[in-house]
Amino acid sequence: MKRKTLALVAVFVTLSAVSIQCLAADPRAPVAREHERYTISIALEFSKKYRSPLLRALASLGTTTPNGYASGFLVADGLVMTSYHVVSGQLSPAKKKRLGFKPDDELEVKAFVNGCPVKVVKVDEAADLALLRVCGQLKQVRRATFATNPANGDQLLLIAQPGQRKMIKRGSFRGIYSFGGYDYWAVRIEGQDGFSGSPVYDNKGNIVGVFCLYDWRQGVGLISPATQAEKLLVDYGGPGPSHP
Repeated sequence: MKRKTLALVAVFVTLSAVSIQCLAADPRAPVAREHERYTISIALEFSKKYRSPLLRALASLGTTTPNGYASGFLVADGLVMTSYHVVSGQLSPAKKKRLGFKPDDELEVKAFVNGCPVKVVKVDEAADLALLRVCGQLKQVRRATFATNPANGDQLLLIAQPGQRKMIKRGSFRGIYSFGGYDYWAVRIEGQDGFSGSPVYDNKGNIVGVFCLYDWRQGVGLISPATQAEKLLVDYGGPGPSHP
């Protein structure tokens, strides 16, 4: 029994050493360490759009009770970018049912960062992008840069935070992908609930796009291109174009 235990410990140590070695060799590891601070969690409170004045008054007296989470990331001091559908209140019938609503219920949503309500200041519905003004002392220490011409096969890194814990996914660029009459960029990165609004970086830390949905049939994630994300920021009056 003792020999078996020692053998298991030896295997665990070996696997751990291999994992550490692989992480050190991964050129995306420094990007994760440098940029994970900029990804933030967006708490969402969905409710029925049409409620009586009494119910609305009672709701305004209560505390915030999030029933959903998404991700976003700082692009300037106090300015967060995410997916438009995150703050639109639009959910699929399946997700409505999961939250206790009827499939035909019209919903509205309130968004919070660190418990403080956010203000939607600029949107691009076609590109599925939104800019939020958040309160508090959130600072963008390093200026956001955008990769506007990624190549097929480029290695990528997604940093999400749907709640308290940050999640990192690695993948690669797969080119243009048409969906719903709009050209997105496809990435070979596995998605899940709460990843909407997550930044996707290349090996140099440039933003390639904003994760917006996952096509389970094709096994690819779709991102709003960096070109559109940068345009939204510039149109709002943020920092001018910055490229690698």
